[in-house]
Amino acid sequence: MTNASSNATAPSLTPIFISHGSPMLVARQNTPAFDFLAHELARQTDGARAILMISAHWQTKTPTISTAARQETIHDFYGFPDPLYRLQYDVAGNPELASEIADLIGAETDAKRGLDHGAWMPMILARPDADIPVFQLSMLGHGSPADHYELGKKLRGLRNLGVLVIGSGAMTHNLRTLDRNEGPIDPWAVEFTNWMLGKLGSHDIDALLDYRAQAPHAARAHPEDDHLMPFYVALGAASDDFVAETLHDSFEFGNLAMTAVRFYDQGTVTAAA
Repeated sequence: MTNASSNATAPSLTPIFISHGSPMLVARQNTPAFDFLAHELARQTDGARAILMISAHWQTKTPTISTAARQETIHDFYGFPDPLYRLQYDVAGNPELASEIADLIGAETDAKRGLDHGAWMPMILARPDADIPVFQLSMLGHGSPADHYELGKKLRGLRNLGVLVIGSGAMTHNLRTLDRNEGPIDPWAVEFTNWMLGKLGSHDIDALLDYRAQAPHAARAHPEDDHLMPFYVALGAASDDFVAETLHDSFEFGNLAMTAVRFYDQGTVTAAA
């Protein structure tokens, strides 16, 4: 794996992309990805006034922000053990702030929508005390990488409001090829992930936006690309001179990349070096 920066010091509220993995992650408790979400992501979210999640599991025609005062835990998955459906993440939203952001970026609002598992699952591990308000921004149904990158650009001013932007999806996501026996990591998944991280390191935005044509094994890594679109929102929300640091890079089920990246500000990193 490649790290675009190995010694960056985290300035607060720069955007993050995480791979949220299977709902079973919260029950496994013995994987590197669980450890990252439960410990390091907790540190990475410290100091936020609120967290705006962009999950692969909420898509609308028009960008929409959830403005509920209490965020319902949505169990939007099927065929898993019963205890997972009893988990509740009782976290507050922030209707006033969410509405302010909606006005700022020209989004619709939804006062009933709660948190799908792409949002609450990593947060129940990172912030089990639900001590930071969380609300969601929907992705664009059938939107391209460029569309989501432009959506992310609209979020660049949110750090001035104390809001941390987190894109929650997956660096690779092909459910048909998962190895439930946890065999060796598939080389194609490593090659795809390394290509994405390498293009981040070289600031090759054009190549990243054209990943479907240029990245090795792109269609295999993402038969449908919904789980990669939160990455482009986080990328767009980063400053133009970002430094991308790989926070985590394990694999589960043979080829499910649990990659997490933070987009630091170059100027802050240089000052802290």
